[in-house]
Amino acid sequence: MDVKWTLKILQTFLCWNFFMTVFKCRGTGYSSSSTEFSYEDRVIKHLLRKYEERGKFGRPVQNYSDIINVTFGLQLVQIMNLDERKQILTLNVWTNYQWKDVHLRWNVTEFHGVKKINIPATEIWTPDLRLYNFADERLHERRDSLCIVDSYGGVSWIPQAVFKSSCDIDVKAFPFDKQSCHLKFGSWTYDGLQLDLYFKNDIEEMDMSEFQTSNVWHVISAVAKRNVKRYTCCAEPFIDLTFWITIRRKATFYAYTLILPCVLLTSLTLILFWIPAESPAKLTLGMSIFMAYFVLLSIFQRNIPPSETSPVLGTYYCVNMVLITMSSFLCVFVVNMSVTGTRYPVHLPKTLKKVMFTYIARALCMDNIVKPFMEDGHVTCPTTSRRYMGVNGDGSKFTNDWKGSSETLITVQKDSSNELAVIHTKVNEIRNFIKIYKERLEEKDRKEKIAKEWKVLALIFDRIFFIIYITTIIVSLMVVLPIIFDSDIEEK
Repeated sequence: MDVKWTLKILQTFLCWNFFMTVFKCRGTGYSSSSTEFSYEDRVIKHLLRKYEERGKFGRPVQNYSDIINVTFGLQLVQIMNLDERKQILTLNVWTNYQWKDVHLRWNVTEFHGVKKINIPATEIWTPDLRLYNFADERLHERRDSLCIVDSYGGVSWIPQAVFKSSCDIDVKAFPFDKQSCHLKFGSWTYDGLQLDLYFKNDIEEMDMSEFQTSNVWHVISAVAKRNVKRYTCCAEPFIDLTFWITIRRKATFYAYTLILPCVLLTSLTLILFWIPAESPAKLTLGMSIFMAYFVLLSIFQRNIPPSETSPVLGTYYCVNMVLITMSSFLCVFVVNMSVTGTRYPVHLPKTLKKVMFTYIARALCMDNIVKPFMEDGHVTCPTTSRRYMGVNGDGSKFTNDWKGSSETLITVQKDSSNELAVIHTKVNEIRNFIKIYKERLEEKDRKEKIAKEWKVLALIFDRIFFIIYITTIIVSLMVVLPIIFDSDIEEK
């Protein structure tokens, strides 16, 4: 009996201790959790409880007729992209919203000096400012961030955002173009009698203090303007803040990849007019330049954005394309002219010869080349003819008097008629042969002079085309270079 009673008493005691321990643990936990709330937590719970009662859809004003003033600012961080084909500007920015909320006030002394708190923007009223000219497929432009609230009801909200806005692109001066894009912000539902917009600190421009320098674009200006506008949908005025950003493309990369190769290829066409017409390299080099230019033209087509207006560089490419194409035709023209005298031994027309050899050649400093061809009449080669007639250049020893030779033969014939008759026949044959050979030499010299005249005429045309081409290249560069220099000066 004693043992049973002892076990019962021990069992009762253990159960009592167990329940007392559980009760103490629960009581301690409850009291500790209530004392862990800081005064900052109490302020947040107090304000959110009030907002839960009133809701977050109405404007935080005491009277319906009150206007809530919102200040807005943009801080440009990065120019992410400018899609010229889709005409979309993508910017990485920090937006800054500030306004007064009468429902977010508290007594600092009551909460032991708590002056500022951070609460989620989704739990309170926020202004419905939207980007009017948005060109984005995303549903959300901003990243979530907390609002900073002070004891007087001032709310500061600085979310990060990536805005994609539509922008009118003008590539007339590509790649030295300057683009001006705007971002228009305003309330989508509240008119100017309910919500008024102002710039942060009355600074009408973007904040560039955290801007990351772009490798493609140089920012010229980033100004802003406040506008009051009435729309066809509503009678009340609506207020918007429009930020204008003007950027200029950095053209150094395009100068090395698009402009310099084009200038060098066009300059190679000048060599074509210095290569002799007899050389086959004259036409081969021309066709090689023509093919290389079309490869460069395909690269240019991939880099230039589409536009209604023709860019300056596109016009420059068209001019060079015409020059390179025409150079091939002109080379064929010069080569054909140089062989015309060989194929058709016809003298140059007197008027053409006089104009080209007298005036044009003198203007091109080619007097020494055309001087041998300025004598009147046909070609005469006395030295050659006399040499084959047995006469020296000074006219001594032999003459071309066939009459004296005939008299001598007649005199000899009287002495020996048979032998001299044979000799006379042979001499006549030799005389006729020499006469025919002389005529052939004179005809050959005449044809050679005609061929040389045509070759000299082709050389004069080569020089004319060279001057025309180098003048055109210099003039085209004088049009393009000022644009390059102006862009470089503005960037500096």
